[in-house]
Parts: sequence; C-alpha cells; structure tokens
Amino acid sequence: MAAYRTVHLGDPEGQKAMETLKRFLDPAASPSALVFRSKRNGPLLETTILSQGLYPALKSLDLKQAGLHVFRRGCNRRWELAGIVPAVIRQQMGHTTAAMTSLYSGEIPIEQVKAEFSMKKRRGVVQLEKNGK
Repeated sequence: MAAYRTVHLGDPEGQKAMETLKRFLDPAASPSALVFRSKRNGPLLETTILSQGLYPALKSLDLKQAGLHVFRRGCNRRWELAGIVPAVIRQQMGHTTAAMTSLYSGEIPIEQVKAEFSMKKRRGVVQLEKNGK
C-alpha cells in the first residue's frame, strides 16, 4: 500500500508545476490533454513511460538510466540546497529517521552539486547556498 502525504510546493517552480498539473487533471479536459496516453486514450503504465519515454531521453542525454524514484531523490536534494530545515524535509519525504533521509542525498557529493549550480558554469542560475554551507 502506498503512503500518502501532503507536500507543500510554495516556491515559484512548485506553484508553476501545480498550475500546469491542474490543467491536465481538469475533469473537463479531453483525453488528448494527458501528457502520456495509451492507444485507448488512458494514462500509460509506469513501465511504458520508463521504456518509451524516460529511458530513451536519458540515453540521448548520455545520462545513467534510472527509474521514476530518481525524481523523489532530486526533490530531496533540491530542498537541501534551498536550505529547508532537515526535519521538514524528513516529514515531506515521509521518513521516520534522519538516516533514511540522508540515504536520499548521499549519492551526489555536495561539492559536485555546487559546481553544477555555480555561476561560473551557468549563466542566470541563482546560487542556492550561502557561506559555503
């Protein structure tokens, strides 16, 4: 049984994502409004999205193949970089311990993440951390 929780998306990106999602979930919308749809105009299975959408996209970008769970890990990392209090991140992720939450961020060294978001490498990206923390 899947766990359900309320996740606050108060930042501008989260608000934009929710507005877009609401348009797709509008009951009056036609089946063609689905981002991914089957031949019968219904939603696709996760396995189909992975094999026909995500995996080919990752391959074309020369990125490591990963499942949909990687988006959850990315959300955890994004919150960390935004300076969200660890206890809030833990609650939003639905984890009972800080050790579980740290498993989500342990794969990418923070120095590598900082380098990717560095103003030196990319123009127009706002640095999310202050004072090297």
